[in-house]
Order: sequence, then structure tokens, then C-alpha cells
Amino acid sequence: MNRMILTPVAALVVFASVLLGEEQQMSREDARKMQIVDADVIATHAYQVLLVQKSGKIADKACWDDAGLSKEQLQALVDRQKAMLSTPVEEMKAWVSGRDSKFDPARDVQPILDSKLRASAERLPVNVFIGWFKGKAPKATTLQVKAVASLLQMMLDVERDADALQDMYRLYHALGLPVHQGELGIAAGSDADLLAVGKELSPKMCACPFTTTPAALEMMGRKMVNWGRRHTGERDKTVLARELLAEEDVKALIPLIRKMPAQKIAVIGHSFTMDVHWASPSAFVPIVSEIFKAVNPQVEVRQWQAGGLTASRAYAREKFYEQALAWKPDRVLLVVAGRGKADDDAMNSMIAGFGKAGAEVMMFDRLSPPKPKSAPPSKPVPEPPAPPGIHVIEVGRVLGESPDRDKFVALDDIHMTEPWHRIMAREWLKYLVGARKEKLEQK
Repeated sequence: MNRMILTPVAALVVFASVLLGEEQQMSREDARKMQIVDADVIATHAYQVLLVQKSGKIADKACWDDAGLSKEQLQALVDRQKAMLSTPVEEMKAWVSGRDSKFDPARDVQPILDSKLRASAERLPVNVFIGWFKGKAPKATTLQVKAVASLLQMMLDVERDADALQDMYRLYHALGLPVHQGELGIAAGSDADLLAVGKELSPKMCACPFTTTPAALEMMGRKMVNWGRRHTGERDKTVLARELLAEEDVKALIPLIRKMPAQKIAVIGHSFTMDVHWASPSAFVPIVSEIFKAVNPQVEVRQWQAGGLTASRAYAREKFYEQALAWKPDRVLLVVAGRGKADDDAMNSMIAGFGKAGAEVMMFDRLSPPKPKSAPPSKPVPEPPAPPGIHVIEVGRVLGESPDRDKFVALDDIHMTEPWHRIMAREWLKYLVGARKEKLEQK
């Protein structure tokens, strides 16, 4: 099973590595890594060819040629990639290093590499990325450059961000492959720098079944930085928790955290609470959870989460309410959207149910800062009254007075960046340990 399979594609890469001036030919381990990366590039291309066929709008045959494969054959390549990426990382590492492994490349890699499909057109985004990285990081190997480009290739389709792409990140990092441009020696820079790269690369790309505007490529650059550093551990929830614990106002809370009795804190929340999101190295809930793990492990935080989560969806469709209630939490934080009567009813039902079970239920007064005084006046919209039986933690004033408020909103104009999550983590933690009330003291 572990016999090395050096395909014509991998053999060509080994030969090309010499021609490109790399110091030595590819090792057996790197050749196997290249087979994985090549398979990912081909299978992701198959997925995108299927998107083109479904759209029926893009006629760039040079970029999106299906090589005569049927839809079923293209889908089979996508399925093989999914199976490969879902293989336990340790099994993949064992195969790459030549040790005994349950991973069978003849099943999940070779069929992809043996297919006639190739992502070879010069104007395909993946090849534009490869060319750019090679120019900016001339000392990087072909394998390293192609690995980073393949991550961006999959990132082009946002529907795969939360599953297949994250599996690819985990696998590549475990195999010692770079997962962000910084590992190639290329500084990410500011959002303006990333936008400049987008403006350079966007015109070079052929018409695609997804957005490749400069702004879209800018956002992809930020995703790569935040996700990549999270997977490497350079900047993640643990790092942010450690940084906050070193700040004076949070350091002062440590004795109070240590005195907290054992308790369960349930969180039902949308993307603003989720560690997986791209807009920040982590979110305020995982950061606070890491602080408790470091200082007082008796305090356990458990999340039920989904992007765009509404109260009615959490209550009925996802069954998050039932699952959290069965866990028997002592305290519950609800961060869910409300879009009408069904959500209002679901919110009231959750509050009543958790309250009847003896849990303290919490929410925040708002999740975005109020408009600055300099902003154009708008028609006032009265804040809806808080449902009965819930503790409303005031954070709007803190957010509004923050010197970083102009940096809160991410590139998508929806989600929040690291400065926002740091403030939310501080304020929620202060409330949980009893260092502040629901309402802030008046100045």
C-alpha cells in the first residue's frame, strides 16, 4: 500500500525543479506531497468546471475545458478529493514519510492524477497565483508555491470555506507545507497592500464562475493571512487569550477568575462568536474560553454555532436550544439575529426555558457601535425592549467610545475584526467574573 507512486506529473515536477534552479531534486517525501497538491489543484479545477457548466454563461473554452469528461466523471474527481482531505492527518503524514498507513493513494490520489483534466490555462486564477508567488518569492520551491496557490484556488468559491478548505489547511500545515504567504517570505501588509495585489492580478484572470474583482482578491488575501496564522498557531485564540491576560485591566481579573465556582456556560451564536471565521484571528467567545482553560478550568464554555443564525433557526431547525438545555448550563449567552415575529417567539421560548431550568440568560445591548456624531443624521429607530427574563450587558457605549471603532468592520462590511473581538472579550469576561454590572456606570 505504501509503495511510492511517482506519476508522470510528479516526475515532470521533479525534472522541472532542476530547471527552475532549485538546489536539489525533490525528495521522496516532497514528491508525495506534490502528488497531494497536484491532486488538489486538478480536483478543485474539476469542481470549478462543474460550476461553469451549471452557470451556462462562461464561454472561455481555454480556461474551462472539461477534457471530454462527463459531469459524473468530474464529480468523481471532486469526491476523491473530499475523501483524501477527510483522511486522518496522521495517516497522511505516515504515508508521506513512507511509514505504514491506512491511506491508499491508489484510491484517492491516483485516479485524480491519471485523469485527462488539467488546470493548465495561463489565465486560470491558480496559475496567475503561482506566477505571482514565484516572482515575489524566488527562493521558494515549486511545491511551496503551488501549495499556497492551491489554497487560494479553493478559496475562490466561498461555499467551501468552512469545510474542504479548512481540511486542506490542516493537512498542508501537518505536512510542513506553507499555508500563508508569510511562510514564503512575502509580507501580507495592510488591506490597502492586499487591494493593490488584487488590482494587479484581477485583469490577468479569465472570466470565472466566481468573483475575481480586486476587492474579492483583497478579501482572499486577508482570509489567507488570518486562517493561515490560525492554523500555524502564530496568531489564534490561545495567542489572543495570552495577550489579553497580560493587559493590566484583564490581569486584575485573574484573582476573580480563580475564585469562580465550577460552572457551565453555553453560547448559542452566529458568526460573530465563531472561531472559524476569517475576519479575525479568533472570536471573543473562544478567546474567553481559552482564558478560563488557562486560569480556571472548572469554568467550561461550550458553543452551538452557525453562520447567519437566527433565533428561530437555533430553536427549531438546528435544535441548538434542545442540545444546550440538555447540557444543563448554569449560564447562557444568546447572540442570534432577529428578523420578525418567529424569531421573537423563539427568543422568548429559549429565555423562558433556560430560566425555568435555573440558568442565567445573557445578551448584549448591541453588537456594533452607534454612529459617530459626525455621521449624517438618520431616522431614529427605537431599540426594541429586551425580552423579560434576560440580562442585557451594555457594550454599545464601550464600542462607540473606542479609538479603534473605525477599524471594527471587516472587508465584507458585515463581520468584525480583532479590535472589536478584544473589546467584546474584555467586557463579557468582566461581567462573568462580577467585575462590572449589566449597565455601565454613568460618567
